[in-house]
Formats: sequence, C-alpha cells, structure tokens
Amino acid sequence: MNPLFKILFINFWGNIYLIIGICMGLSLSLFLVPINNFENDEKIEYLFQSPNAQETNDEYEPKVNIANKPLQAKKIPKMFVRPRYYSTELGIREKLFVGIITSRTYLHSRDIAINKTIAHLVDKVRYFISISEGAKPNVSLPGIVGFTDTRSILKPFHVLKYITDNYLEDYDYYFFIKDVSYINARKLIDFVSKISVSQDVHMGIPTDIQTYCSLDSGILLSNSIIQEIKTNLDWCVQNTYSDIDDINFGRCIVHSSSLPCTSQMQGQTFLSTRLSNTFNFKEDLSKLLLQEDFLNSLTIYPIYDHLNFYHFHMYITVTKSIDGQKKISNLRSAILQTKHLAPAHEQNISWPIGNQPGNKPVTRFDVLHWTYFNETHTFFETDFLSIQQLKTDAKSDINRIINKITSKIIIEHNQKLVFQKLINGYKRFDASRGMDYIFDLSFIEVDTGKELYKRIEVCKPLGKVEVLSVPYVTENTRINMILVVDVTNKDSVLNFMEYYEENCMQKQYKTFLMLVLLYNVDSPSKGQTDIFQDIKKYALSLSEKYKKDQSKVTWHSVRLPTVISTIEIDPMLKIAITDLSIKKFSPESLILFVETGMDLKIDYLNRVRMNTISQYQVFSPIPFVAYHPDIIYTDDSKHLEVDINHNYGRYDEYDYNNIAFYVKDYIAMRKAVETSIPLVRSDKDIATLLELSKNNPITSIFDMFVSFSDIHALRAVEPALKIKYRDIECIGTLNNDTYKMCVKQKNIHLGQRSQLAKLILDYKNYKN
Repeated sequence: MNPLFKILFINFWGNIYLIIGICMGLSLSLFLVPINNFENDEKIEYLFQSPNAQETNDEYEPKVNIANKPLQAKKIPKMFVRPRYYSTELGIREKLFVGIITSRTYLHSRDIAINKTIAHLVDKVRYFISISEGAKPNVSLPGIVGFTDTRSILKPFHVLKYITDNYLEDYDYYFFIKDVSYINARKLIDFVSKISVSQDVHMGIPTDIQTYCSLDSGILLSNSIIQEIKTNLDWCVQNTYSDIDDINFGRCIVHSSSLPCTSQMQGQTFLSTRLSNTFNFKEDLSKLLLQEDFLNSLTIYPIYDHLNFYHFHMYITVTKSIDGQKKISNLRSAILQTKHLAPAHEQNISWPIGNQPGNKPVTRFDVLHWTYFNETHTFFETDFLSIQQLKTDAKSDINRIINKITSKIIIEHNQKLVFQKLINGYKRFDASRGMDYIFDLSFIEVDTGKELYKRIEVCKPLGKVEVLSVPYVTENTRINMILVVDVTNKDSVLNFMEYYEENCMQKQYKTFLMLVLLYNVDSPSKGQTDIFQDIKKYALSLSEKYKKDQSKVTWHSVRLPTVISTIEIDPMLKIAITDLSIKKFSPESLILFVETGMDLKIDYLNRVRMNTISQYQVFSPIPFVAYHPDIIYTDDSKHLEVDINHNYGRYDEYDYNNIAFYVKDYIAMRKAVETSIPLVRSDKDIATLLELSKNNPITSIFDMFVSFSDIHALRAVEPALKIKYRDIECIGTLNNDTYKMCVKQKNIHLGQRSQLAKLILDYKNYKN
C-alpha cells in the first residue's frame, strides 16, 4: 500500500466520529428549514434578486451601533473670534507713515524742525539714527529709533526690518526721506489720498540710474511693496556693495517688486524742488517763486540750516491761507450777486448764507452715525432698537422739509412733475453743523407718466450760538461738616470720629468737623458728670494731635428747652440747630450736614464741592442705606463695608439728613422766610420754633430751600454715600405727615419683601 494513502486512511478512521457528527448536523438543518409556498416561480426569483427583499430574522446579521455617534473629531477646530472693530476685519489701515533717515548729530536741529512742521498732520513719524550701545539721544524727541549697528551702509535695511516687524499691517503708504528735506505734509497727504490702495506704488524723483528713486527727494512705497521687500531682506543685505544709499535702497525695491521708480501715476506727478548748495532764503526766494512747480512740490531739498524749515513752512502756510481768503471773497461776491437777483421775499437773507462744512472724522471713533428712516419709522437709531416710530416733532419736521424741497423741485421743472413718495431717508446730527438729511424722492412726469428719482441733501443748521456764563467751582474748597449728637447716638459718634481721623485728618484733606451736642433741659454739661465727656476728650486729643494740619475738630453745645430722645422726626429742631451753628462760620463757608454710620469717602467730598455752587445751587444727595444686617446676612461674619446691591440696601429717597450749601445762601433764604419761621438766635428761641412743628408744612432744610429760595436744588442718588443700618424711633401722632414719613422710612429699611417673607416663613416653621 502506498505510504501516503496509508497515512490518509489512518487519519480518516481516527476522525470518523467527527465526520459523522458534521454530516448529521447538516442533514438536520436542511430538515428544519421552513418551506414557503409561493404562487409562481417569478415571485420567488424576484425576492431572491431584489435588493429590497424582506428582512429575515437572522441572529448572525450584522447590527450597526449608532450610540454616541458621530464621534467627536480628535482635533477641535479653533473658534473664529471676530475682531473688535470693522477696520481690523476689513483690513482698513491708517494712511501714511513717514520715516526720517537721520543721525544723532541733527536731532536737536533739523529733526525738531521736521517734527514741528509735519507731526501734527501725518499719522506716524519715526526718526532713525545709528547710536552706539549705552549712548543716549541728545534730545527728548518722540519717535526716535536707534540702531546699535553703526554701519551706515546697512541703515536703510535696518529701517525696513523695523517697519516690517512693527508696522507692516498698519499703513497704506510709507514715505522715506533724509533729514535734509522739507516735507509739504498737506500736499503729500492729498497726493496719497488720490492713489488707489490696490496699486503697487514706487514713486519719487529718479536718480542718474533711472530705475532708482532719490532718498533726498523722498521715496513713496505702498504696503504691497513693503510686503514684497520683507521676504527679500536677506538678499538685499547680501547684495549691498555701494556707498550710496539711493542705489542700495533702490536695488532692494526693484529686486523685490520688479517695479522701477516713477514720478507719475494715476494722473498725478511727484514734484520736488532742488535747491542750490548756496541757497539763501531771503535772497533766493524771489528766484524760487519763478519756478512753476515750487508751491506744488511735495519736498524741497537740500536744506542744511534748520531755520529754513520754519521759513518754508511759514511761507507755504501763509500762501495757502491767502488762497483760502480769496476763495471766501469770491464766494461772498457770488452769493451777494445771487441775492440781488433773487425775488424780493428772499433778499432779506443776512450773511452768511452758507453753513459750516460737514464733520471730517479724524479716526474711526469719530465717525457720525446715519439713521435710516421712512415716512413713519426710524431703523437702528441706537444699538438697542431695531425699529421705532417717528416722534411727533421729528415726523412734522421731516414732512415740512419734504414739502419745502418738493415744491422747489416742481417749480424748477415748470410744474411738470408730481411728487409721489419718499423712497429712502437718512439723517445725522453734527454738533458743529446741525442736522443733515438725505432724501431719495420719487416723482412722476406729467407728460410721459415716467417715474423720476432725485436725491436731495438738506442741512438744518443750528441756531445762533450764545455764550452762557458757567458758575465757577473748585475742588480746593474747605468742607465744614456738622454732625448732630444726642444721647441716642453718642456711642456711634466716637466711631465716626475715628473714621474721620483715618480718612480726613491723616490724609490732610481740607475739612472741618463741628459736633453739635444736644443737651436736654436736665442733662449735666460740665465735669465728670457731663454726658458727652468722652466725645469732648476725643475731640481735644484729635485737635492737639493734628494741630498743624488742615483738618480740625470742635464742638458746639445746645441746650434744648425740653427732653427730646431723638431728632429724627422734628424738622424744626434741625432748622434751629442750623441757625445756631452757622453763626460760627463765615458767609463764604461751605456747610455739609453728615450723619453717623456713613462711609466718608474723598469721592463723595469732591462731589459735594463740585455740585454745591455759591449763590447758584444747593446739593442734597440721596444715600444708599443698608438693610437690617440680621435679615440680609445669614452668616455670622462681620460686614464692615456696605455693598451697593439691591439685596443689601436701597437708595433712601426719604433721607434728607445730608445736605450741602453755602452760609450766605442759607442766610439769604432765612431772611426771606423769617416772618413765617422765626430765626433762632439763642437756645431760648428753640421753644418758639418747636411750636410751629405741628402746622408748618416744611419737612427739611432742603424743603425750605426749594420753597423759599430761587437757588437751584440738586437732588440725586450718590453711590459714594453709603450708610449702615440704624434703628429709627418715630414719635408723634398718626395724622402727622412727618410721623407717617418716619414710619415709612423705618419699614423700608428692614429689607426686601422677599427677605421679610422668608423670615416670616422661617419663624413659622421654627414655631411649628
């Protein structure tokens, strides 16, 4: 038997049971397959061949897991952050950069002269010098750039490298020139303004080598040329071999841009005037004026005497001014001639008939906003309104202007036009000119029925300018503060005096503090039994400690005719205290009433100085008063500062305790009202004034100024005036207006409604 066959035979019989098992499994699977009866064979064939055949329930059929799909990209794309300004995104640049190639020797002479004649006209000026390391320029001139590489042959390329590193994206044009040339800056700006920014510019006066421009007369390059030079600076440095800057600089420009020097572009000619080396301004100016292009020259060179820069600048400026006056005179004559030829009802128009020119924005921040409108609404008038109905005055003004201009247009066309509608309208307010309008109007021709469009620009000028007198105020005025002290607040007064020492006396502000001590009829006022002994001792110690400084502390005692536990409810008592206190001050003194618990900030004191104007205005700030600390704060920490937040307090419009005025204004007001409210000259007169409290409508000193004085009264919220919570005791009858106001003030000082409601709910839950 063949050995190979023998091996196969043995393996077969060795795996006979495995082979039998496989055969039996295949046989059973064939018997268990379900048999479907179809009507015809064509339908069976279709089911087997169609891609949309019925799905079978196959446990081996692959399933697509769509959970957490699609997966996030491993590299998250960067978010596009829009620039802050349109100009950045649109690539809008400033117009002109001027680079002066000079030396340290001439900074104090020629370069200062150049700076004074062009710096206020062009966008940016830089002066490039070579200077050894450690040395300093001999003048404090802004815009000096020093290169420590003193090789003069490489200075132009250091200049280009500096510009490409710092100002490559900032300017449309770059003008390079040496320090021996006067620049007619106004002509140069007008020149570059008429050249398209999309044009490659390499302009100047060609040298002997016609493809290169002269640095003495100036070289004007566009931003696109500077971009090309940036990539070729290494080549420019390696191929520098000439001692002439014009050749090295020109070779670099031509190699980078393949653009030779030209003096003409887009209908404009680059003009420059060359002077003789022996030029004398007084002697040779007349000869220079004979040259046709002298006044139109962008540059004049060479100038070695720095005084000639000023001479040329003065002469060109005066010449331009004379030309302007001639134009005004010609316009005046033309307007007067038109006036004489006008109808009789228009001949009474006075000069000037013209108006101020429109606003020319210096930067993008000064651009005035045009507002679009139609006959009924304005659109995007502010950043927060997309559409708003025209107000009555604005609508009537627009309708009046439309009627005026349409009538004039119809008359000019011999009544052959009929006004149809306003298509578009734009308006802009210019504070130096008035209200500018642009109207797009639609007309119908009577003969042909054709629609005709006209755009009309209208200016509604401002009225006659008047000079108004403005009151003079200064932040150097001494503030004399008055603090009323009684038995209920004497402890808090000591804290106020500590705060006054820290914020006013230590910092040497010009202030004065007077404590008005109110003694009841039976209160001791002398010796160890004095109820205000601690306050007096502290005041004496402060005066002794800061006796050489500008801030002082003193007191004034007032004996009340009856026992008064609080001064919150009696405005007549406050008026009496004021009458007795201001006798200690001169008429020019500034008085400020203060109260305990307030933050004494220098910002608040300066605001008092600025808002209180002698013989013109009194100032009563509305303070921010804190709520009850046990209600608004849930933690046990001490809150020394009062935060301006609606959850922590509110501006108390019922608080008139803080008021500032000048003594002379108060005296004048008291004289006017003395018949109804007698003047208190001594402590004994207080009783007479207190009898008026029941029937007098005056509720505060501020109310008395408003009612009986012609002086302006300023009442406004003051964020710098913050007052801590204090208990208010209200005494009086229910029918008394002062008592009602006191109760209302007391209630609103507890906390917000939501905070009080939460407190009640917490109490009920705790009780249950």
